[in-house]
Amino acid sequence: MTSHQAVNHLVLVTLAGEQLGELTERLKQSGFYFTQVDRGGLLQEIPISLLIGLDRASLPRLLALVREVCRTRRRFIPAQAEVPWLEGVGMVIEAEVGGATIYALDVERFEQL
Repeated sequence: MTSHQAVNHLVLVTLAGEQLGELTERLKQSGFYFTQVDRGGLLQEIPISLLIGLDRASLPRLLALVREVCRTRRRFIPAQAEVPWLEGVGMVIEAEVGGATIYALDVERFEQL
């Protein structure tokens, strides 16, 4: 980020880890800078959070990019329920995976040291 570029928005994007590679590559190509924060998760999808500081005018471009990369889809995953009469039978459930959760926050002050 150049020193003359204003940062007046902080965007927190939480997405499935399997979508991380494509999104971070596209963010770099588009000139966005980010910090990656790892977390634990459910459904064998490890959520990752990205912190992105930007100028408010760049927000529509960022949102369009995240929408394009982080689409939801249906997937069958192993069920974790223990049912004695179904022992030995592989159970799966259909779940919606992928997508992203986005929070855009105003930044009162930004300093780059």
